[in-house]
Amino acid sequence: MPRDLFRRDPKDDAPLTASPESQNSMATDPAGHNEFTIYRGDDGVGFNVSRHAKVDSRDLSDLHPYVQTLSLSDLESCVALESATFPEPERCSREKFMYRLTTCPELSLGLFSTSGPDGPAASLPTYSHSRPPDSASPTQRSTLVAQVIATKCISTTVTDESMEYPSNWRSQMSLSERQGHQEHGRTIAIHSLAALPEFRGRGLGKIVMRSYMQRMETSGIADRIVLLAHGHLVKYYEALGFRNTGKSEAKFGGGDWYNMLWNISEQRPGS
Repeated sequence: MPRDLFRRDPKDDAPLTASPESQNSMATDPAGHNEFTIYRGDDGVGFNVSRHAKVDSRDLSDLHPYVQTLSLSDLESCVALESATFPEPERCSREKFMYRLTTCPELSLGLFSTSGPDGPAASLPTYSHSRPPDSASPTQRSTLVAQVIATKCISTTVTDESMEYPSNWRSQMSLSERQGHQEHGRTIAIHSLAALPEFRGRGLGKIVMRSYMQRMETSGIADRIVLLAHGHLVKYYEALGFRNTGKSEAKFGGGDWYNMLWNISEQRPGS
């Protein structure tokens, strides 16, 4: 379930500015990815993320990071990242990843590091599943280091049903299914916020989460974002703007979760 392994002291953060190349947030590349480039500017490292997002450029200069939507081509990287991050009872299965990346890939976002075989990403568990960022850079690899995985649901909280998937999803996709993704729902349920422990302390989990929140806010496809958090992470998500709405009834991974809510509608002008 959602977890940020890159918590840091906000006093060390520096402001971000928007990349001129990234103003069209819905632009996609030939593989169907939607990309935001993190770049070096006059005041540090920046990308088109929430105006409140902050990061220390000194921590990221060696990673050459960028964020983009995930697709089915990222399946093995997502599985490897999840396995390296969560205890087994809380992991998303390979089949569940396949379902979510097939059914609603636009609701999932990855943070990638671009580097060569001698770079900082070469020893990561996701590196073996990485690929060249473009045909002009065959020696470079885009390696997944953090991710947000989500679906839509009709409930206003994450439920055990929303975390499941229809057993017959490969042969028949029905909007009447109570399990899994609900295209007509107005709630985005985050099922996984994962960041590799090898980069702990760099704020990458916070970056990908804030980028995700901005993207969903501007897309207009939902009214709220919800997730489950263990008690020791409640204050962290509250600092991101989420509100603790009480104990969850979900039993996934042994239960003992809190419901966290970020109302997108409250971020809109005039709300």
